[in-house]
Amino acid sequence: MNWMTAHFMAGLPRLIINETAGLLTNLRRSWPVLWALTVIECRRKYAGSFLGLFWYPLYSALLLSSYCFVYLVVFRVRYADLSTYQFVLFVFAALVPYIGFSEAVTSGMGSVKANLALLRNAVFPIEFVPVKQVLAALTGLLSSLALLQLMILPTLHLGWHPLYLPVPLLSLLVFSIAVVWALAAVAVIIPDVTYIVNIGLLLLMFVSPIAFSIDMVPQNSRFLVYLNPLTYLVEQFRFALLGVRKMPMWVDPVFLVTSMALAIVSATFFRRMSPIFSDYE
Repeated sequence: MNWMTAHFMAGLPRLIINETAGLLTNLRRSWPVLWALTVIECRRKYAGSFLGLFWYPLYSALLLSSYCFVYLVVFRVRYADLSTYQFVLFVFAALVPYIGFSEAVTSGMGSVKANLALLRNAVFPIEFVPVKQVLAALTGLLSSLALLQLMILPTLHLGWHPLYLPVPLLSLLVFSIAVVWALAAVAVIIPDVTYIVNIGLLLLMFVSPIAFSIDMVPQNSRFLVYLNPLTYLVEQFRFALLGVRKMPMWVDPVFLVTSMALAIVSATFFRRMSPIFSDYE
């Protein structure tokens, strides 16, 4: 058994390299189709509804209102260096990555199970179905970002920091794809995982530093916040949108590189699992 484990671990780097090369080859061949299907998915998502794409910023505004009611009215949370309006912006900037990640995971997790017919499609590989859902989810997030930018205009949070926004957006995209690839593969075989993940996303909303900052958490419990990957995304978005952060800047490239490595491993797992997907069609 130990020999088999050692043999597997020795061949794992080559396996990851081969699968990554195959993924990049498929991406180079299929990216126009991926882009076209992403645009179609964005249009289809709210097709037939009265408000259309305005549902995305409306959902963000409703969630923001709920948060602010609980923390400002019920709990009466106050920051010495933030006015009430600035606290609203503080919360909104943290809700952006949570909403984007939650939407990406929710829509992408069951996408492969719902599109198993694509296993026989040579034009659009099945591994890009979850990617399409993530791209569509994060495209809708841009409307919430635009709304937040308008809200920031009359404040003192203006400066050069919005130029940093591509960094958290890229981190959110890569991390979301990494998580969705793994969950989409597992959900084909174990559909119950979708219910567990939905509960987890709900809990994640309350344990992430959305309406509080990291330094408000007791020192002996702060490690739990650092174990939450959304903490790092929240910090990046708050800095890019408001120019405030608690973590050093070097954390951002470390998180991005880690997310890329996770995405590579997740893609390898997905591609190795895909031959058995047809058994669950």
